[in-house]
Amino acid sequence: MENNTEKKYELVINYILSNIENGVFQPHQMIESEMELSKKLNVSRVTVRKGLEELVNNKVLSKRKGKGTFVNPIPKYFGFKSGIGFSSEAKKRGLAPSTKLLSIEKVPANSKVADLLKVPVDTLTWRIERIRYADSVAICYEEEFFDAQIVPEITADTAEHSIYDYLEAYDITFSYVDQKIVAENATEKYANYLNVDVNTALINMEVIACLENGKPFNVGFSKYQTNNFFLVQTIYK
Repeated sequence: MENNTEKKYELVINYILSNIENGVFQPHQMIESEMELSKKLNVSRVTVRKGLEELVNNKVLSKRKGKGTFVNPIPKYFGFKSGIGFSSEAKKRGLAPSTKLLSIEKVPANSKVADLLKVPVDTLTWRIERIRYADSVAICYEEEFFDAQIVPEITADTAEHSIYDYLEAYDITFSYVDQKIVAENATEKYANYLNVDVNTALINMEVIACLENGKPFNVGFSKYQTNNFFLVQTIYK
């Protein structure tokens, strides 16, 4: 039931983003009401409300009490929710995700990776280096490690797309994610990857994705450029 609800929730988001991108909905224009969207998309008003709330949280729409929901002017910058799921986050914002695969190899875990994955040193892992793009703009450099005991196979073709979409097909999904975020200046290596100047401020993010039983299966180290990008974090009480 949850997966179906999520699919319908994304249908609402994609419908609105598509209409904005195609010029059907203009900046400052009021969109259809919850009831109209519910009938048009054949989903419940609860599902419509979830989709609208997501777009309001991400500054795509704004609600005016007693009037309705309006399209915000397209900002110069675009933001993603922090963490994993780059491809889905890009698509939700009407952006085209793409990936440049730098390397993929099976390697023994060093002490740092082993500690984060909670496995013995030298346990085999998949190490993947990628640059992620949104509308052809280099957004982040990723170095990721997947426990090969849990994820036995990752191909280059999979790594050039959404690894998490691939894993979900095999019922490997994360239950929660731990994050550590710090700021740093770009070295020449990462400046070249992200098309920014040396010493440009970067967001350095360490992510540990865990299964429902608490076992980590994916550790990622990402560096996000900040020239035309920011991270969004939603906090619930």
